[in-house]
Amino acid sequence: MALFYCGMLWAQQRIKGQVLDALDNTPLMGVSVYFDGTSIGTITDESGIFELPLAQKINAALVVSYLGYETRSITDLQNLSKGFTAKIYLEEEAVALDEVVLEPDTWSRERKYRLFKRAFLGEDTAAQRTKILNPEVLRFYYNKQTATLYAYASAPLKIQNKHLGYLMRYALIDFELSFFKDTVQNEWPQEYISYYSGTSFFTPLTIQTKSKHAKNRAKAYEGSTLQFMRSIMLGQFEKNGFKLYYNKKELPWEAVFSLNQEEEFLKVTQEIPRITILHKRKQSIMEAVSGPFFLDGLGNFAPANRLSFGGYMGSKRVAAMLPLDYGIE
Repeated sequence: MALFYCGMLWAQQRIKGQVLDALDNTPLMGVSVYFDGTSIGTITDESGIFELPLAQKINAALVVSYLGYETRSITDLQNLSKGFTAKIYLEEEAVALDEVVLEPDTWSRERKYRLFKRAFLGEDTAAQRTKILNPEVLRFYYNKQTATLYAYASAPLKIQNKHLGYLMRYALIDFELSFFKDTVQNEWPQEYISYYSGTSFFTPLTIQTKSKHAKNRAKAYEGSTLQFMRSIMLGQFEKNGFKLYYNKKELPWEAVFSLNQEEEFLKVTQEIPRITILHKRKQSIMEAVSGPFFLDGLGNFAPANRLSFGGYMGSKRVAAMLPLDYGIE
């Protein structure tokens, strides 16, 4: 049995860049620069300069975000890690979201916001203690013909999670929530399918982690997609309490996943397209949509659209999210 250790350690390497206005080369101060889905980030100084530690084998995009400018997501970090200061140019947004005109719909803003929060934040204990601090940046549109709710944001959402102890900055890119048409008159219409995407950055609410937050984070990690992906990476299914099933028959993980090291990432091929995952009475479904996926040293998988989750893992939304670097010293 071969185990793959993708180096869940920090390299002694830093990336450095300068963020400039694409029109006149003016340095931009206060630009947010962070690895998507992590707590690893910083802002640019008065010269537009930033420095960040570079994690080994990380496939999270480096997000460069500044109000009034198009956000950039950089996946190729080669030029940023060669020891010199790479230049990153931001272009001003061509159209402000406030200027987008949508046809009027029949649902009130209160109802659309309530349904958005349920689909976006979730319905668990964490969601009950999570609040969007700037809901005014959200715009909604309900399409009656397709029974679909759309959401747009003119600025990153500021999400205060008192359950896990994080302030999350979430730049919403897409949000679509479709309902079964025969339920749209109900107070809580039945969801047919929901989809959202965006980039996120985590900041602790307190300098020193409170014991209740540490406890809640550890509980959220247990049975999560992040813990499962790290179990694949380290071959620690039994140790972490995961069991894999197909047609009600338990299978060894070697019969489900083929692992191959490809340069800095672990290539994972799911040999059985749809499996059931059991973790301490929590049941999840994992389906391979298309092709293999790749794991980095944090347990982050990409491309995200190659996997689909149902059950416990599929029910977890933004309020239950932990930063990808959770538990990594």
